[in-house]
Amino acid sequence: MPDKPAAGSPPEVEGSIEAPILYFETVSAFGVGAGVGRMTLEMVVYDPTEPGALPLARRRVVAHLRGPLPAFEALRSAVNQIEAMLTPPTGDRPN
Repeated sequence: MPDKPAAGSPPEVEGSIEAPILYFETVSAFGVGAGVGRMTLEMVVYDPTEPGALPLARRRVVAHLRGPLPAFEALRSAVNQIEAMLTPPTGDRPN
């Protein structure tokens, strides 16, 4: 019989170590079709050039986010909670 996690510990979620981390700077396109939300996530990458010259900047798509609308509602809730964390309680310093 498998070991039970200690009381109060968060449940294990399969794949949490292997899952990719997505870094993005903008959502360049979004929409919905047949109940599936769609977002294109981008960032700017810099390519080296001649020594001493400025690097070339270019946009790169890092992910196409797709999911049912309830998943996007959960994403919106998480973003709202992140924004709330940035607002300090009265008299406190921001995070």
